[in-house]
Amino acid sequence: MAFSMLFILPVIGIVLSLIFVKVDFLKNLINLTIFGALVYFNILLLNSVGETFKLPFAFLGQSLTFRVTYLALYFSLMINGISFLTAIFSWRFMRERENSSLYYVWWLTKTLGMFGVIFSGDFLTFFLSWELMSWGTYFVMVQRGGAAAKASYKYLVYAISSAMVLLAGIVILYASFGTFSFAELSKAYSNISTGMLILTLVLFIGSFSVESAVFPLHSWLPDAYSETFSPMSSYLSSISTRLGTYGIILFLFVIAGVSVIDRLQIIGAINFRYVIGVFAVLTIIVPTFTAVFQDDAKKLVMWSGIGQGGYVLLGIVSGSALGIGGGMFHMMSMLTFESVILLSIAAVEYRTGTTNMNKLGGLIKKQPVAFIGLLAGIIALAGIPPMNGFVSKWFIYRSLILSGYPFLAIGAMIGTLATILAVYKLIHNIFLGQLREEYNGVKEVPFDMQLPIWILIIIVWGSAVFPGITFSLIAKIQSSLGLTPVPYSLNGIATSAGDLDMLVVSIVFVAGLVVAYMVYLLGHRRKHVIQYDNYAAGHFLNKDIPYNYNAHFYAGMEHIFEPYRKKIIARSEKSLAALTGTIGDYLRHIYTGNVSTYAYYIVAAFVIGAIVLGGVF
Repeated sequence: MAFSMLFILPVIGIVLSLIFVKVDFLKNLINLTIFGALVYFNILLLNSVGETFKLPFAFLGQSLTFRVTYLALYFSLMINGISFLTAIFSWRFMRERENSSLYYVWWLTKTLGMFGVIFSGDFLTFFLSWELMSWGTYFVMVQRGGAAAKASYKYLVYAISSAMVLLAGIVILYASFGTFSFAELSKAYSNISTGMLILTLVLFIGSFSVESAVFPLHSWLPDAYSETFSPMSSYLSSISTRLGTYGIILFLFVIAGVSVIDRLQIIGAINFRYVIGVFAVLTIIVPTFTAVFQDDAKKLVMWSGIGQGGYVLLGIVSGSALGIGGGMFHMMSMLTFESVILLSIAAVEYRTGTTNMNKLGGLIKKQPVAFIGLLAGIIALAGIPPMNGFVSKWFIYRSLILSGYPFLAIGAMIGTLATILAVYKLIHNIFLGQLREEYNGVKEVPFDMQLPIWILIIIVWGSAVFPGITFSLIAKIQSSLGLTPVPYSLNGIATSAGDLDMLVVSIVFVAGLVVAYMVYLLGHRRKHVIQYDNYAAGHFLNKDIPYNYNAHFYAGMEHIFEPYRKKIIARSEKSLAALTGTIGDYLRHIYTGNVSTYAYYIVAAFVIGAIVLGGVF
């Protein structure tokens, strides 16, 4: 019952959203109720681990199967939790927005596809759900029109390309082993040849890396996610990209297995997982430094978010209990801190009409809730205590050092430096410094928009103080995958594996704030003045003197790094685009316009299909 409702409710929501497409109040109420109900049924599903479901009909003669696993439940709880909070925020934000009539239709379509992906028990079900999810993503982004349409098209090109690679991998597996079932493929991989192992790893990991925005397959994400409606930007950035990570986890640990993958030893400690780790570090460093030079708040967070995905991947491919646990915990951390940051930015946009940081500043007293939300989020994003980003990164760093991967750990730490630079620019240019005259009348957003921000702030901090609550589910995931469970305690890590007690860390942090506030109170008497009752560089200030310069915030760094970006990154992207164009031009010759040639193609397709589906290979 609970499992069926996860798929029935989105369909009901789609139908009702189409019926009441012009009645905003009913449409919002229906979808908020559905997202809330999905959370309820998801919680009920926690007692159904191990159950398997089949659709009452076949597709291409194959059964479509679903299974409830701890890994699927972890992802579904994240999907449904953030969907509900985003729906609350969207109620008022999306009111009377242009081109938003099908907002919930495409959102629920994507949700339906995501459920199919994480609960699928075979690759046929997985691929069909993957396509539904991808098309839902495209339409939920493209509906805004304008720049969003162009950015969404770029995503579509990447999505279709990765889907074709994924399909090629699935067809090869079916041709080789005669099954789509995850369980049967897992058994078959124990005796797989080295050549087949390398081929399938490249196809599957490559395909999933596009959705995960792993370097160098990441450039589609910042524009695509930032140009859509801001609540949806938050949703997509926090959870959508992690479905690619789910695919990587599925293939590495469920299908192939770590012991099989580690047969691909290159030299010394360098194996296939280490190679993925190198790409993970590049994903951390390159996009995060790119974020430093962004002027749009949403794009800055999108670029930073790509880097945070690198930490997740780095932890997972470490192969250790601490690393995998830290990587999975960081997915939850990302979900919460990216959401609270982007919803806080959306709150600013709701009042000011812009996310361009060059046009903002000084809003701390006008929108204190958004400021607190952004502050909590960037502390977690930078991996600073006492927020949840610190916990997950601590686990990942420790696992890399203990596993003998110091260079990967150093690369990840370099990324943290860039993160700190980026988030300081973010909070400074929006909330600190000089308040522009046109924002004198700005006020905080209504309470229903504040509520998701407050809830996320509590989760960002609470999940750091008591990480054991999350790790209890992660440990079950690891055990179900045949991995060593992470040695956790309620407040951190078991003493046998290290020494981290987040309750003590949090108490020390709060005590430090109390002492600082006492020092503030014991200081000389102070006087609060308006921003222009002051002077700078020997000049009294007035509204005609801009003393808070946001543009080219890191001009010196930009001067240093821009030549390297142009020489290395920009040229690499142009080369990749040129290669794609060349391949496209070559493939275009297939379309000759000759009917007899097309007839040969059709016959060849039928023959190849018969051979593959007949199991000749």
